[in-house]
Amino acid sequence: MEAATLLLQLIILTATTASSAHPQQGHGGSSCIPAERAALLSFKQGIMVDPLNLLGSWRGGGCCRWSGVSCSNRTGHVTRLDLRNTLYWQDQSELYMDNPHGMQGQVSTSLLALGHLKYLDLSGNNLGGAGVPMPSFLGSLSHLVYLNISCSNFDGRVPPQFGNLSQLLYLDISNIYPYSGQVFSTDISWLGRLASLMHLDMSGINLTSVADWAHEVNRLPNLRALRLQGCQLTRSTPALVHSNLTLLEDLDLSDNVFYAPLAPNWFWDVTSLKTLSLEFSQLYGPIPDELGNMTALQVLDLQDNENIAGMIPPTLKNLCHLEQLIFTSVNLGGDITEQMDRLPRCSWEKLKQLGFVGTNMTGNLPVWLGNLTSLEGLGVSDNQISGHVPLGLGALSNLSVLYLGSSNLSGVITQDHLANLVSLKIMDLSFSSLEIVLDSAWTPPFRLSTVKLTSCQVGPQFPVLLKQQKGIYQIDISNTGIADTIPDWFWDSISHASSVDISHNQIYGNLPTKIEALTWQELHFNSNQLNGSIPELLTNVTKLDISRNLLSGPLPSNFQAAELVAIVLFNNYISGVVPTSICRLVNLAILDLSDNLLSGELPQPYYSVLAIHTLLLANNSLSGEFPSLLRSCTAITFLDLANNNMHGNLPAWIGDLSSLVIFRLRSNMFSGHIPSEITKLEELQYLDLAFNNISGMIPYSLANLTAMTSMNLDPGKKGLNGPFVQSAKRFGEVMDFEWYGDSLYVEIKGRELPYSTQLQYLVSIDLSSNNLAGKIPEEIGSLIGLINLNLSSNRLTGNIPYQIGMLQLLESLDISGNKISGVIPQSLSNLTSLSYLNLSYNNLSGKIPSGHQLDTLNTDDPATMYIGNTGLCGYPLPKNCSDSEKPHTNPIRQDNNSTIHGLHLGVIVGFVVGLWLVFCAFLFKKRWRIAYFRFIDSTYDKAYVFVVVNWAIWFRKSHTTPSST
Repeated sequence: MEAATLLLQLIILTATTASSAHPQQGHGGSSCIPAERAALLSFKQGIMVDPLNLLGSWRGGGCCRWSGVSCSNRTGHVTRLDLRNTLYWQDQSELYMDNPHGMQGQVSTSLLALGHLKYLDLSGNNLGGAGVPMPSFLGSLSHLVYLNISCSNFDGRVPPQFGNLSQLLYLDISNIYPYSGQVFSTDISWLGRLASLMHLDMSGINLTSVADWAHEVNRLPNLRALRLQGCQLTRSTPALVHSNLTLLEDLDLSDNVFYAPLAPNWFWDVTSLKTLSLEFSQLYGPIPDELGNMTALQVLDLQDNENIAGMIPPTLKNLCHLEQLIFTSVNLGGDITEQMDRLPRCSWEKLKQLGFVGTNMTGNLPVWLGNLTSLEGLGVSDNQISGHVPLGLGALSNLSVLYLGSSNLSGVITQDHLANLVSLKIMDLSFSSLEIVLDSAWTPPFRLSTVKLTSCQVGPQFPVLLKQQKGIYQIDISNTGIADTIPDWFWDSISHASSVDISHNQIYGNLPTKIEALTWQELHFNSNQLNGSIPELLTNVTKLDISRNLLSGPLPSNFQAAELVAIVLFNNYISGVVPTSICRLVNLAILDLSDNLLSGELPQPYYSVLAIHTLLLANNSLSGEFPSLLRSCTAITFLDLANNNMHGNLPAWIGDLSSLVIFRLRSNMFSGHIPSEITKLEELQYLDLAFNNISGMIPYSLANLTAMTSMNLDPGKKGLNGPFVQSAKRFGEVMDFEWYGDSLYVEIKGRELPYSTQLQYLVSIDLSSNNLAGKIPEEIGSLIGLINLNLSSNRLTGNIPYQIGMLQLLESLDISGNKISGVIPQSLSNLTSLSYLNLSYNNLSGKIPSGHQLDTLNTDDPATMYIGNTGLCGYPLPKNCSDSEKPHTNPIRQDNNSTIHGLHLGVIVGFVVGLWLVFCAFLFKKRWRIAYFRFIDSTYDKAYVFVVVNWAIWFRKSHTTPSST
């Protein structure tokens, strides 16, 4: 990148030659040309917001003293206008989705009065908007040599008028950051008129329809830098008869959709290249030997092209100037030592970055890595490399980034490996078999910003590696065998951290009475042996998980962490009531207090609408009626109140919770009927009302539960968010709050089975152990997504609807312990996914159907599926069936059989009597006989003639050859 920096300095010097902030007195002292001063003030009027106060000095005096304005020493004309938002790119690195520091307004046409302007930079500001294109009038500023209006939220087509800027050396109209419009171009032939252009950046401009883009840029013989990142280019291999790009040093074609082989590409012939960036470009095939001809190359980035495969070509040894080699997520394969042996030995002292993360390599790390004395970044994680970490790695004093995680590395990391890593900032050894053994008195020579040691052996003491690490940003020492108390110095170390994970250890002792963070913070303290009370949370804590510990006492009466998004405290010994202050947390999306000792009723909300999406309060002793708090939680998707002492009727406004996906109320004391409004929950896929006192009938409008009426469940559209399902986007950020080691026990297939992330795929209705009466609705057959249906232990009557045979995904069906009568429909044999069936203890009768899946269920004791039905017969019951007990496709009661047989007999007798009456009439009436036989003869003659004639016509056509035309 040094060449690009020198080029930029050259352009700036060219643009500002004979210019300064103070023109000579002969040209008005510090004042500039009046018309140009007026033009600048007119431009200022078009700016509505100026957070950085870039235009604050644009008031009195001469404009040549104004911030961002420079004038010519010789003529006094304005030659330079630099209003770049320098904080914009920093903001984007912090994932801001807006542009808090940029000016807002429009670019005034008054700039046309600056006829001597050579340098114009308005980048990183919000000067456009929907439907506001780049200002085409800038193409009339004919003296411009530098134009940068990148990332300014313009929209629409790139103006071809820019081709009029024949003196232009530097053009940046890139559009690659989030706070930008949709800019496109269908024709870039105007580039050919910019013969002097040295730097061109059109990144983020949609060039999908520009098929000849390589030919157009080939018309720029002075081009040093070409950046077309994310331009949706679809062709990478246009043939160039002759390349004019003999001076090109920087080429960026990353983040495109080439779907083309890597080898036959025009850029392999551009031997002047120093930087080649091709990441995320959908390229495939081997790395070509032509790479060895690019002897000036300093940076080669091929990361995230998973279909590039094979060994590094041996010609790479010719690249003696190589500084960065990034092959992350490229399918290199092979032995890592063999691959690295192909690195150019002549560049060992120059190499700064080696990226081999996720390259499917095996083998051991080469011992000569310690000879790469300039190395600043080494990434070999997410491979199958094994063996020990070479001791020589500790000699790399310039190393700032080290990724060795997700590997099979083993052995011990001692302070000898770390003693000379004075520049180290990021260290990732997670998910390996490494053991870290350090003297308790050792002081680290580095200041880490990120340390990840997940699943390494670090304990039993708290790692001294973290001691004196002021300003650390991210810590993950989960599952590292620590069995110790948290030292006092640890809280100082993490005061600026964004994420702290010490979960899945044996850490014991009390937490401090207050946890205060200076930055927005995620705290994962779950799955330890921490005791004492819940600490008071202050300021910027956003996500807190202290689940699976030994915490006791009440919840804090006053939650002051206004930014809290998630509170996860399940499986502790927390008692008392849920405090009303929790309703003041307007950003709270996840609240999990399940498996505790909470009692009392839930509080009333302070606000009309709460943001909560996941509320898990199961396995407590909460009381009261169905909480009115939930009426304001219109966005809730996951509600679990199971195993409490709640009572009363279910309110009709349940139907207003339109986002509800998982709804569990089992094992409470709810009564009354199931409100029909529950069928308004179109997103509902899991309903559990079992073990209550609910009566009445099952609602008949089940077909309205549309999430259960599809076999193609897409959980990504459900917005599920909680400990059992993957989190979704909330509040403009990704809720990557991961949950481990927890599961929901679901009664299915006759036993309780744990469900964790699979819960998002489970479509289930469980209404068992209530007082429901009436028939099973036939509409149940429309819920073809059902996997589990449990209606057992109720007072249901009527027949088993044959429509249940349409539930092809059904794995578990239990309607035992009811008063169901009639025969078992043969359609149950169509349930090819069924692995559990229980029809016991009903009033079923007739022969048990067989075939398909029914013959494979419960092979150890199949009779248990049918016991308690005295009218059933046939296998697997010991009672044999008579002929009259054979099953029917339509359920007809057996006591109607005599009526049916009498009807059949009457029809037969009537037919025989009628036939004899006709025969006797013909026998005694001669005239009737003659008329009848004449009619038969006439009909026969007509039929004969018709058949003969039509046969002749068909035969003639079928044997006649059609004439040619």
